[in-house]
Amino acid sequence: MVVTKIEYQKRDPNRVNIYIDNEFFCGISLDTLASENLYEGLDIDETVVNRILEKDLKSRFLTRVVEYLSHSPKTEFQISRYLKELKFKKKDIWFKEDISLDWGKFFNEILNKLKEYKYIDDESFARSFVSSRLRNKPRGKSVLISELISKGVSKDIAQSVCDDEIGDEIDTLRKAFDKKYRGKSFDIKDQKMVNYLLRKGFNWDLIEQFNSNES
Repeated sequence: MVVTKIEYQKRDPNRVNIYIDNEFFCGISLDTLASENLYEGLDIDETVVNRILEKDLKSRFLTRVVEYLSHSPKTEFQISRYLKELKFKKKDIWFKEDISLDWGKFFNEILNKLKEYKYIDDESFARSFVSSRLRNKPRGKSVLISELISKGVSKDIAQSVCDDEIGDEIDTLRKAFDKKYRGKSFDIKDQKMVNYLLRKGFNWDLIEQFNSNES
């Protein structure tokens, strides 16, 4: 196989289109062009072709993921899902469907790189999430654990973080009640009040204890 043409992309001067045997192969960054020492007339084999494509795709996926993370922290599960969605959207745009690439290994390498640089850290995410919930939308430990698990945080991490961050759950219940019923006293005979606390994830034992403390 021969690199028959290299042309700058009109929309992005930092990327070029590569043609192999007179057919468009892919677009790559100038960094990849330089690191692989590519030039018109160069003979290359399939191993080099696959390496070029994988290296450039990894750079593009990483760039998109970092941009995605800049809006708000995400869990490893959420990033993994985003990568798969991005792959689906960019098929036949960034790469051909039949390319020789182990996507599972490819995505794991990206995830490991993100974890290495602390762009994703499920425990840190969980602590930030719980802290924000307790400050703005207080709720019971069971609900917080369920919310974390739904975002891809492991049950062990969710349980451990909630145990550390919540402390006395009665205090959390009181904050939730006061946020909803400002200035009012709790009445366990008031079914609306009780149902509100139950929906927020506080069990009956806690509600009874809260009632005793407020009486």
